[in-house]
Amino acid sequence: MPATLPFGRWLHKARWVNTAAWKYAQAFHEQARQVAFPAESASGQGIIRWQDWSPCFGGDIAHWESGPRGMLCRRATLAPASRLITTVYHDAFSCSIREITSLESGKGGLATSATLDTYALSECRDLLSSDPAWIGKLLGWHELRFSACPGAGESLESFSWHDRGYHLLNQGGAHHFAAARYLAGFYAPGFRIHAPLARYSINPEAAHDILNAFDMFCEPEDQAMLEAFTHRMAAAGIPHATCPAPPPWDGTYRLLLLPRNNRKAAGAAAVLREHGWFDVSDLLRRQVTP
Repeated sequence: MPATLPFGRWLHKARWVNTAAWKYAQAFHEQARQVAFPAESASGQGIIRWQDWSPCFGGDIAHWESGPRGMLCRRATLAPASRLITTVYHDAFSCSIREITSLESGKGGLATSATLDTYALSECRDLLSSDPAWIGKLLGWHELRFSACPGAGESLESFSWHDRGYHLLNQGGAHHFAAARYLAGFYAPGFRIHAPLARYSINPEAAHDILNAFDMFCEPEDQAMLEAFTHRMAAAGIPHATCPAPPPWDGTYRLLLLPRNNRKAAGAAAVLREHGWFDVSDLLRRQVTP
């Protein structure tokens, strides 16, 4: 957002706003605006997978802090992240096939299809039939593992922060499953799928511990941005941390963490927020209290 707006002018003049953060935000705000919440789709690529976020498993975060000879980097864990996700397993679970809204694996336009019905109509027409018995035959396709022995078959996931039904962790057979699901909507809406379920939910206490400690933003995993950010924050003595973003952002985006208990870092966070950086803290706050 241009610094000519009243709030922007005020931020620019405020004593606690650092010029380095402002220049960084202005220089890279176009790249930062490219970051967006994953689009809803028939693929798991539309789900923020906090349960697979590296800090949840003790992954390191690079903390940069002022030292006697400039900024020093130390590797440390984000302790509350180890408690962020609560998982409940159901070995014997069943749901309507229509309640399954996304698949882990699939060819063609799975990730670009808004729903599994859209996917079925666009890519699976040759598998559609008016015979209700065809549903079971489609689900018996060898790449679908509904009849496999325990531990080797299909399984499901659900997420407290993604209220769009169940996610099927299939390894293949997306076209056959999508076609069966579509036909069930007409001929057998009560058709049930039996599979183990992992139910993930966000622990509010752990989430609030993270939110109280840091302002978090997401930006592209771009070497020029990383070098510029590190250089400008170091020159201004602004403490910060970086870590990989949660899937499906990982590999393409990273998170910037600015400690809320530091005045300079808080000023830098205000600048990034004003310039439209994707506010991961706000996202997590909304997801923990849907």
